[in-house]
Amino acid sequence: MEKSIENILCCVGLRSDSQVVLEQAVRLALATGARLHLLHAVKSLDDDVMNTLRVNIRDKQTLQALIRKRLEDARQQLDAKLENFFSAWGEDGDALASRVASRDVVEGYPAKVIVQRASKLSCDLIVMASNKRGFTASYAGKVTRGVLKRSQVPVVVVPPPE
Repeated sequence: MEKSIENILCCVGLRSDSQVVLEQAVRLALATGARLHLLHAVKSLDDDVMNTLRVNIRDKQTLQALIRKRLEDARQQLDAKLENFFSAWGEDGDALASRVASRDVVEGYPAKVIVQRASKLSCDLIVMASNKRGFTASYAGKVTRGVLKRSQVPVVVVPPPE
């Protein structure tokens, strides 16, 4: 039974090594004709941090605005990173950007929300960074290992640039 790749979830970090992940995901989308879904997962604030914020910021609206701003800042950084990435391709950038079916920033435990989003979008493949370099299975960072454990679809782990 042959299964086609129709949707690819690309996990985009906001560090510099996300360029290689984006490039691999775009190349896979072009090769397979798949739609590309871009996701940045923001780790939830620890309970201690939230309790400290609640104690020091009594106004609930102000606290909620700060939390929303945190996600909005991540969205703006993601948008800027994507704009730079696609503009670097010159005239082909618009065609490559047209492969992007969705882009989102979500909050939660990254490995969990990545796998949930892949399931929700019916993704056939997840592309993400290893975050470490080496020859053993431990080269993957904590989030990547968490996705590998939870995922029901293949995960392409892209090593960082040399």
